[in-house]
Amino acid sequence: MYLYNISIIVDNDRHEILIKWVKDNWLNTLPAQAKFLKLLDSPHEGHTYCVQLIFENPSEIPTFQQEKLVILQSHIATNHLEKAFLFDSTMKYI
Repeated sequence: MYLYNISIIVDNDRHEILIKWVKDNWLNTLPAQAKFLKLLDSPHEGHTYCVQLIFENPSEIPTFQQEKLVILQSHIATNHLEKAFLFDSTMKYI
């Protein structure tokens, strides 16, 4: 199994607007098992949030990226340029 993590780092002055959009518009399009978390004690300025999903097969992740992640990336680029960014990572359960 694979844990796919998307970290969203957003400036203090934009985090409420962005996270409201994420909750109201994007999260409900994800699989039901998706988890939404706030990172405590982040080493970054601003706020850090994570979306985590579990995939049985790593070959499923590119499809998710092309169908779902691109929507979040586009929203951030259009509405929060230089105020928010994200990075993703894949981890394998051992």
